[in-house]
Amino acid sequence: MEGIHGWTARVSWDTASGQRMISEQSNFCPMPVLKAEHITFCTAQARQKKRKKLLDDITFTVYPGELVAVLGGSGAGKSTLLHALSGIVPATEGMVWIKGRNFYEEYEAFRSCIGYVPQHDIVHLDLTVEESLLYAARLRFHKDIPLFVMEQRVEEVLADLKMTKHRAMLVRNLSGGQRKRVSIGVELMTNPSLLLLDEITSGLDPGLEKNIMEVLCELKMKGTTIIMATHTTYNIHLYDKIVFLTQEGGLAFVGSPSEALTYFSVDSFVDIYQKMERENPPNGWAAAYKQSVFFEKDGHIHKNNQLFAAKSERDRRAVNVKAQDRRVKRVSSFIQQWRVLTERYVRLLTRDRRHLMILLLQAVFIPCLLVIAFYHSAPTFRYSEYRTQELKITQQIVRLGKVDEIQRKIQEEKNRRSFMSNAVALMVFTAIWLGTSNAAREIVKEQDIYRRERYVSVLVIPYLLSKITVLSIICAVQTFLLVSIVTYGLALPEFWLNFLAFFLLSLAGVMMGLVVSACVSTSDKAVSFVPILLVPQIILSGALVPLVHIKPDYIKGVFYLAVSKWGYELVGGTITNINSRSSLPEPLPALSGNFTLNWLIIIMFIFVLYGMAWIALLKKDRYTY
Repeated sequence: MEGIHGWTARVSWDTASGQRMISEQSNFCPMPVLKAEHITFCTAQARQKKRKKLLDDITFTVYPGELVAVLGGSGAGKSTLLHALSGIVPATEGMVWIKGRNFYEEYEAFRSCIGYVPQHDIVHLDLTVEESLLYAARLRFHKDIPLFVMEQRVEEVLADLKMTKHRAMLVRNLSGGQRKRVSIGVELMTNPSLLLLDEITSGLDPGLEKNIMEVLCELKMKGTTIIMATHTTYNIHLYDKIVFLTQEGGLAFVGSPSEALTYFSVDSFVDIYQKMERENPPNGWAAAYKQSVFFEKDGHIHKNNQLFAAKSERDRRAVNVKAQDRRVKRVSSFIQQWRVLTERYVRLLTRDRRHLMILLLQAVFIPCLLVIAFYHSAPTFRYSEYRTQELKITQQIVRLGKVDEIQRKIQEEKNRRSFMSNAVALMVFTAIWLGTSNAAREIVKEQDIYRRERYVSVLVIPYLLSKITVLSIICAVQTFLLVSIVTYGLALPEFWLNFLAFFLLSLAGVMMGLVVSACVSTSDKAVSFVPILLVPQIILSGALVPLVHIKPDYIKGVFYLAVSKWGYELVGGTITNINSRSSLPEPLPALSGNFTLNWLIIIMFIFVLYGMAWIALLKKDRYTY
């Protein structure tokens, strides 16, 4: 495809292929001519039952450099239409054409020259404006594009958005209108020729909305075609064209703002909303528009328009080859994405120092409580003070009248082992809890950003690995503090062996947290779901009820699904080996597997949970209604 991308400053770079080009004028993205033909969208449930349509036979044309408003009441299908035009959720029926080529068939070739800004902000609050734009460029540009080219593009976008003086400010400190401009700037980094905006002025006061509209008008003057869904009409006169939807998703009107007032015979756009609701059913407005001269004027019935004529099969094959090439070259490399995402995640965490301090304090506070709770039984984890022969009740002991003394020693040894069992179980649960709580909100809290970056370029695996990389480092620090404090306070043996065991358990907790975070839709749901995972880890660990006492045997299979069971046996087995001189024959705890098997099972849990998180993230690609 000729010049889908390009960047010009005497020397230009193709952001998809990374090729250097010489040019006197910017050819970053060609000016598209977009045509929506008979766009219809049904929900999945509607296709099976009543076939309720969210969009019904929408057809209109957008020409280069136009600023178009998509209007309609709440639930009219404005956002759904933008999803169909952007390819995020293709229409159930109908086609979208760009420069006479089928957008859905050639989505990989076209999607990088279409910018889409959802209603929610798609920038991290704890990054500066400049950092947000530069990270967006590093994720979307080809790996061969030099950094200075990305930085220069950032300068251009900041100037276009009138945000240069705010470049060093954190996004969270910006006003609502300024945040919207940064979200637009993220999409402008690749200089798209078509920009789709979904109610970005919603909730803004008229002054801030006017500022946004001034920025959009300047972008329009530079050749960017803009389609914006909105329900406000303060600045409707600034639009070149409006697309008015009925409440049932039909097409009520397409034309200029002045033509709309003439067509509906009203004095203001507020009156249009009232008239459509009061005078005619929605289907009546859609049918009336198709019979009007405005429908013909927009060019909907020009069947022989060469711009949208079907191409020959030979040309179609050539286009598909180019689209496949774009798909290979367009995205940044796997390693580059992982590096950029990891760097960004570290920066976000370090900006929230209070949160980091809480993570460290809980890794100190909880083991200190364990030491306080079990200190009275110290030395809990040292060798037994008694040998086997010292605890046998022989005839000589009976003759000497020392039976009560031996029974007291036996009870002391049993108590020591009970304290050991409880302490091990609580440490295992603490390690899993730390990992799970660290990760439970880390995906869902940025799901809007993730979903948009996913549609543009980001791969699931480097995104997930970036989370695991940073969270595993945090878990390593927390585990070191946990094991160090317990070792010092309760004489826990085998420091490094236990450090590795608790680290793996904490990492398994991280994976459980990421699975939750990838599955739920809000941070509140993630927090609510964590106890549902953690409480069974206590019950099924085998510490409260040893596995040997579980009847019938088939119920034991439930215990094998808890990672805490394997961690409890692993750490308990280590301590049992250290306490081999102990007089009591039963091990701590009663092991059902060997030492090596416990290690392997915990590692297997980590990989299985990773796979579940990966699948859950893939399912987020499906936009549901």
